[in-house]
Amino acid sequence: MLIDVHNHILPGVDDGAGDIMESQKMLAIAVSEKIDAIITTPHFECGMDQAVIEKRAEAFESLSQYIQKAKLPVALYPGNELFYSEGIIEALDSGDALTLNHTRYVLVEFPIYEEFSYVRRAVQRLRYAGYLPVLAHVERYENLLKEEKIAEIVNIGAYIQVNASSITGRAGWQMRRLLLRLARRDLIHFIGTDAHGWEHRRPKMQECLAYLEKKAGKDCVITITRDNPEKLLRGENISGKVRN
Repeated sequence: MLIDVHNHILPGVDDGAGDIMESQKMLAIAVSEKIDAIITTPHFECGMDQAVIEKRAEAFESLSQYIQKAKLPVALYPGNELFYSEGIIEALDSGDALTLNHTRYVLVEFPIYEEFSYVRRAVQRLRYAGYLPVLAHVERYENLLKEEKIAEIVNIGAYIQVNASSITGRAGWQMRRLLLRLARRDLIHFIGTDAHGWEHRRPKMQECLAYLEKKAGKDCVITITRDNPEKLLRGENISGKVRN
C-alpha cells in the first residue's frame, strides 16, 4: 500500500484545496500516481477559530463520501500538520489538534529558521507527553540540514518526513544529494507529497519512487513509503535505528 502521509487535500480548511472540485481533481492525480491512502493533514495552529476546527471534520466527511460514491481506490485518514508552539500539547490532549489516524504520531512543523536547540526541546516535550513527533518537510529547516543533526534528532525520538518533490530536485541538486544520503542511512522515515492543489504542488509520487529505487534500492523505497506508514496507521513503533 502506497501511503501519502502529508497532504492538504481537504476542501476549504487551509491553503490547500479551495473547494470540493479541487479536492476531486487532486484525488484523480493521486489515483493515477497509484497512491492507495492519504493522511489528510490540514494546518493547525493554537488559537485557531473553533469554526475552522469544526469545518475540518465536515470536509473530511464530505470527501470520504465522494470517494465512496465514486468508488475510488484510495482511503482517507485524519490528521493535522501542527505548527509547534508551547500550547500544542494541550491542544492535542483536548482533541482540537489531531494526531495521525488517532495514533500517538503527530506531524509537526517549525519556522524554517528555528534554532536546532528549540526543535530538540520540542521533540523531547512531545515524547515526554506520550506523542511520537514526525518532523514535516525537514529539508526546509536551515538549522537542521546536517547529517549529524538529523541523526541526533532521530536518536532522541523524532521521525523524519521529506517531500517527494525535494527528492526529485525541486529544492536543488545539493538538497537532493543530502536527502539521498539521509535515505541511505535510514534517516528518512516517510515521504509525503505535501500537495496543496491540482495545478501546483500536486500529489505526485512515482517520479520520486523511481529515483529513490535507482539510487538507494527497492528496500529503501518499500520501508519509507509502505512499511513505516502502515505501522504509523496502526500506531506501531517504527525503528529509529540510524545506519552509519
